[in-house]
Amino acid sequence: MTFGRRLILLATPRQIGVLDWRPGHMHWLGEFQASAEGLAAFRKIVVKHAHLAMLLVADTVDEDYRSEILPHVQGRARDELLTRKLKQVFRNARFTGAWRQAREAIGRRDDRYLLAALTDADWLTPWLSVLHREQVPLSGITPLAMACQQLLSKLKLQEPHILLACRLNNSLRLSYYHNGLLRFSRLIGSDTPTQQPGNAADEIAKTQLYLAGQRILPREARLHVVLIDPTGQLDGAQAPLNADPAFSTRLIDMPSLARALRIPDDFLAATPEVAPLAAIAGEAMQLNLAPPELLQRHTEFRWQRGLHAATAGIALLGLSITATYWLHAQDLNDQTHQLAQQQQQFDSRHQTIARSFSAQTAAPEQLAQTVALARQLDSRQPDTNALLSAIGQALRITPEITLESLSWTDEPLGPAGEARIERDAALSPFDGNYRAAMQRIEGFMQALRAVPSIHAVNLSRSPVNADSSGTLTGKTFGADTAEAPAAHFSISLLYREARP
Repeated sequence: MTFGRRLILLATPRQIGVLDWRPGHMHWLGEFQASAEGLAAFRKIVVKHAHLAMLLVADTVDEDYRSEILPHVQGRARDELLTRKLKQVFRNARFTGAWRQAREAIGRRDDRYLLAALTDADWLTPWLSVLHREQVPLSGITPLAMACQQLLSKLKLQEPHILLACRLNNSLRLSYYHNGLLRFSRLIGSDTPTQQPGNAADEIAKTQLYLAGQRILPREARLHVVLIDPTGQLDGAQAPLNADPAFSTRLIDMPSLARALRIPDDFLAATPEVAPLAAIAGEAMQLNLAPPELLQRHTEFRWQRGLHAATAGIALLGLSITATYWLHAQDLNDQTHQLAQQQQQFDSRHQTIARSFSAQTAAPEQLAQTVALARQLDSRQPDTNALLSAIGQALRITPEITLESLSWTDEPLGPAGEARIERDAALSPFDGNYRAAMQRIEGFMQALRAVPSIHAVNLSRSPVNADSSGTLTGKTFGADTAEAPAAHFSISLLYREARP
């Protein structure tokens, strides 16, 4: 389905009509004769509406239709197949087209195509020259029978075999539709004597015989004839056709047609040519006879319109995002303003409460020191006897360790009964073997760790300086040295009295 404004051109060998259409509105711009004056007037209309897409509907006797069953292929293979088939059937015809109508339900499930062509389109050249000169985006060329197919769809006719007899511009067009799809169409010009009801009925009967002879219409099928004639000349053909059991007829009056197309009755009565044009105006084109060189401008037009639509969509999206962020910013500003008001209220209440307090006689730092001192005074000091007894257990295990000094400090904020111990000791006698000395010191530290009340035992000073940046100093001692040397070290540990 097509949306947007467009021009629908109804071209015949004698004249061309122009319909300005957009959804819900249409305007008949007039008819222009195939003369120099008519071409000039038509050119003015085209120049005025050159920015609109145009669809040309051809109504001529020089047309041909063929039904073909072709293999089911897709893509480039289908295009090449159809190009060869169209050249084979219609030879050098310029305006040709193929419409894939359906796929067979049995056998190889081939595709059924309707091939169509304008066998003599020299009369169309002047009109196309005007469109090409003004660079009009021509969307395509389609036969009037395809517009009449959309007309039947608007009328909601459900019969499987329909022959539409439509009189426009003093010519009678007979089109056969099977299950709503075009299979054949012929135009009987104004020079043929079809004015009498019997002559019109005879032409319909001849068409029925031709369709049956070409096996387009099954012989046992009953043909439903739909008569559309704004002049009323086909009204008398209904009685003789109904007398034949091979036909059933239905006459469509202008008010019913106007309701189906949703156009005013007076507008349709004044310009009956708009009926098939209004039916096809908003629909997608199924059978296009225009060669590719005539559709190039319309392809560019579609790309340009698509870019404009994309740009408008992006702009609309940007505006919506901007509006969203602006609303969010306004919400944040409102929240900030409310929080500022609450802060002012809290500050005012705090100042009111603070004024009711008595004046402070000491600084907060002094108060913190006082509290820490009070906690230290209230805390229970560790038991000295228990502390020395715990250390003495490790000394009894390692008698070669000599205690030189012992000191401890209480943590001001630590739990009661906990003290940090620093002790200096020496390994004596020491024979100068530092590796053995370190092993004996490690054994002493393991003995300390085995005491339940002693924790975090660490070697704070080693008899050996293992720092790579240090300078090697001192002297070695032999076995006969008079004064026995000693290996001094320091150990830090944490004493924590066992809870009762």
